[in-house]
Amino acid sequence: MKRQAQWHSGNIALAVLAGAMLAVGLGFMVAASWMMLAQHFTPLIATYAIGLVFLGLSGILLLIKRLRRPLPVPSLDAQLRANAAHGRAYQPRGEFPALLEAFLFGVNTYVQVRNRRRR
Repeated sequence: MKRQAQWHSGNIALAVLAGAMLAVGLGFMVAASWMMLAQHFTPLIATYAIGLVFLGLSGILLLIKRLRRPLPVPSLDAQLRANAAHGRAYQPRGEFPALLEAFLFGVNTYVQVRNRRRR
């Protein structure tokens, strides 16, 4: 779950960065268009180039974001089996309510029995 949260936070950060660069690029493109209408050529070629650079960077970032594959997250059953196989199964310590402790202990016992049958 922690890896998935890290992946999503990285994905969101890329989207925000790409959105900010897209907004800046569009701002420069609008400024360049207005300058082009006001005066023919010269300083606006530089402004237009800066706008195109920001648009290009935002496009590259959005492409990177799109190409990132989500991390495979094992199912709860697979996680329980792996923990039981490594001896990290749940042991009641009284930190949860009694009914929840009993449930977790039963799930732990079930996973251990199921692992023994598969071997």
